[in-house]
Amino acid sequence: MGFILVINAGSSSLKFKLFDGELAEVASGLAEKISLSGSFLTFKFGDEKNVVEKLFRNHESALNEILWLLKEKGVDFCDIKKVGHRVVHGSDKFIAPIIVTDAVLRELEQFNDLAPLHNPHNLKVIELTRKILDKATHYAVFDTAFHQTMPEYAFRYGLPSELYAENKIRRYGFQGLSHEYVTLAAAKKLKKKNPNLIICHLGSGASITAVKNGKSVDTSMGFTPLEGLMMMSRSGDIDAGVVFYLAKHGFTLKKIEDILNHESGLLGVSGLKDMRDIMMACGYKIEGYQAPEFAVFERARAKLALQMFVYRIKKYIGAYYAILGKVDALVLTAGIGERNADVRKLITKGLPFKMKILVIPTDEERMIAMKIGTGN
Repeated sequence: MGFILVINAGSSSLKFKLFDGELAEVASGLAEKISLSGSFLTFKFGDEKNVVEKLFRNHESALNEILWLLKEKGVDFCDIKKVGHRVVHGSDKFIAPIIVTDAVLRELEQFNDLAPLHNPHNLKVIELTRKILDKATHYAVFDTAFHQTMPEYAFRYGLPSELYAENKIRRYGFQGLSHEYVTLAAAKKLKKKNPNLIICHLGSGASITAVKNGKSVDTSMGFTPLEGLMMMSRSGDIDAGVVFYLAKHGFTLKKIEDILNHESGLLGVSGLKDMRDIMMACGYKIEGYQAPEFAVFERARAKLALQMFVYRIKKYIGAYYAILGKVDALVLTAGIGERNADVRKLITKGLPFKMKILVIPTDEERMIAMKIGTGN
């Protein structure tokens, strides 16, 4: 019986899960804060859990550590028959899992500019893994696929029709593997086959999706993962006129892109690189997490960043409640949504409508394994 390995490369993280042929989890791990100080890897094999504190300068060093640990635990790479890779942007062309070939990789490279924090990492990790696990069949599975059920009036922008027809400029939506998995899990919890949900995926990247009758009908991320909520280093929604203003005042397009993707959001407002640091600067306690001392100005900026983050989430919840009419549950998931009860309380406090609140751990890796385990 062969194994299925799932690799999930995020903007600053690298997750993996190893499943047997029955989709039982054999091993898992998460490398966090890649390219930042204090990077580490949590690793689980069977009942054994370990934490490896190591500087991961890039995704390649994290991948090498993960594969080395698997080999040390006795996993024969020849027994890994399928490898599933999360790819953030597949445009409207790639809407189902596809076997990776050199030609497919070349096609996917054209979407790197649309998801600059993710797709380059996704493709680099695929290339590296294909060289090491060269006997396995590798699949690309796309984050944009779940949102292809959005109606045209939701995914189109108010731009000339030619830009949609010729340049495919439209809302694609992202983090779809997470939203899809959580939709299935919520349906089981609610004992309702096709529920209406508002799903908040809150992590380093963040998005909200309106799910009607089990299908995505609107989502906060758009043409790229930059649109929507304020995120760890991404601005989220801004007036497009800001781009023109900065360009007129000497900022290059490359610098503007860097600002919006890498220097904005919670980081840009607070100056802090981790939500846990922001929460502790605001006076909250996080068990088992060490943070540096904060200056007065850092505390003030952290409080503002947290207020902005929560405020914008509430705005989207209200909008999607209006779209759906009836909501079976508000679901919170991903790193912040699952683990940070204080943020959840801030989000749900004072909402003018009653909804069941569900906290469901997302499992993008299992969703990928489910898609490729019986397919292709």
